[in-house]
Amino acid sequence: MFARWQFNEVSAAYADLGTFLPLVIGLIVVAGMDPVGLLFGFGIFAIATGVIYRRPIPVQPMKAIAAAGIAGIAGPEVLIATGILLGLTLLILSQTQVIGYLKSLIPKTVLHGMRLALAASLIITAFGFDDVDVLPLMILLALLVATQLSALRSISCLLVIVAGFLWLGSPLELQDFAFGVSFPEFTLPRLESLSSGLQSLFLPQLALTLTNALILTAIIAQNYFPDSASELTERRFSMTSGLANLLLAPFGATPMCHGAGGLAAHYGMGSRTGLSLVIFGLTCLVIALLFGEQSAQILHAIPKEVTATLVLFAAWVLADPLKLLKVRSSCQLIIVLMVPLTLWGGLFLALVAGILLELARAKYDRSTVSSTPS
Repeated sequence: MFARWQFNEVSAAYADLGTFLPLVIGLIVVAGMDPVGLLFGFGIFAIATGVIYRRPIPVQPMKAIAAAGIAGIAGPEVLIATGILLGLTLLILSQTQVIGYLKSLIPKTVLHGMRLALAASLIITAFGFDDVDVLPLMILLALLVATQLSALRSISCLLVIVAGFLWLGSPLELQDFAFGVSFPEFTLPRLESLSSGLQSLFLPQLALTLTNALILTAIIAQNYFPDSASELTERRFSMTSGLANLLLAPFGATPMCHGAGGLAAHYGMGSRTGLSLVIFGLTCLVIALLFGEQSAQILHAIPKEVTATLVLFAAWVLADPLKLLKVRSSCQLIIVLMVPLTLWGGLFLALVAGILLELARAKYDRSTVSSTPS
């Protein structure tokens, strides 16, 4: 039993690569962020998260900011500056009741819709990778599902990563690697970068972080781990995310947060403790500190079909379609409508629209009941 638990945690440590790899590689290769500082930040944050929560609460790049960096909208210094601003804001919010109040305004129907919308976004991401061969992707996905239903479930994720790399990966020319210890540099952004981040990136990312990284993650975490519900709260997630960004951004870390999709991925692969996050964090630290600038080449070596497979499985776990079938049909309509709204205008727009639609539905149901003759 103990050995199986260990295998589960080791295998599931890399379950969230589908979200992590594309954004991190893009931030390093395209946006020009220092790989040492970026991976160092993830390593420290992941280890701290695993130790503090003792549950597989993931750490991920903040998606809106990462996308802006990859698209060339903001440079590395602006990204770091925005991380500091968001870190300070989240730390302040963690000491108030604001996030809890916002959570109380969101009906369960809308939360179902947010989960389904996020799952749909993950599916589009999986099929949006460049040069992905669909046939190997389907074979790897079938292998993952088959191992989930077998005695190999505890190593299913690790098995898919290894099999995919041996089948599709490009062999690393290790003789070209120069091993050596690298450390991140401490720098503070200029006032101009802080101002630029505040104007262009701060508010869109804050809205996404409040909904997905804090509120939705807390709800799913409490559902998965009811015995730890008092510790897995949006206020605590806000505090740890805030501290991580405030302290690690000056060392070159990209803005980071927790995430509902990553939680579904880790949980779906069998992780039940924080050990998987500690293993993931140690991996990031080893790559950053020993390989330095060559870190991006190592990350590039993992086939995109492998990351797409993990993304698709996480989408299934997050959507939880069997639970969706139990919801009343009028609520199902709202949940489904939130998917195109998210894909068109983002999660925040879908959240607002979903709340308004659910309020209108509830009002209609009350009026129908009151007008029914007794």
